[in-house]
Amino acid sequence: MAVLRASVLVSIVMALSGCRSGPEQWGPFRGQVVDGETGRPISGAHVMVTWIREPPSLHFSQWFYDAQETTTDANGRFEVPRRTRFVTAFVNKPGIGVFAPGYLIQSHAVTPPDGRAYVDSTVVKMRPLKTREEQCKHRPGGPWLEADPKVPKFKEAIQRYNVGLKCWELIEGEP
Repeated sequence: MAVLRASVLVSIVMALSGCRSGPEQWGPFRGQVVDGETGRPISGAHVMVTWIREPPSLHFSQWFYDAQETTTDANGRFEVPRRTRFVTAFVNKPGIGVFAPGYLIQSHAVTPPDGRAYVDSTVVKMRPLKTREEQCKHRPGGPWLEADPKVPKFKEAIQRYNVGLKCWELIEGEP
């Protein structure tokens, strides 16, 4: 019986030590997406927040936990609402991805300078990709694959963009 109690106590302590809470973990996340050259807002950019679970293990293991998506408004602004979670053991801090067709993330600036990205005021600067070759070189992919059912608009926008680029023509040497 003592071994069972000790096991339960150790399990609870481990679970609680891996729990994360607060705005830096569950939102809301907000910001503005702008063209890095002109400073103009980019409307219709897709924003995705993903969470990955990484329990302690002898072998590296992690898996998709959750995701949310939104798009920027006419002023390039976005907000991903706060999530309420109760069982969050071993969930890593969120990853935030931004996709705007023909652009690549250049940088993000947080105000105040010691603020928390996407929790405090954050401006995401996107660098325009000016040639088709450059666009093909920096084709988007990544974490949305696992988040697929949770971020259908993000996925669809990337797929539509990638198909429209017809990068295979460049590889095959066609114009």
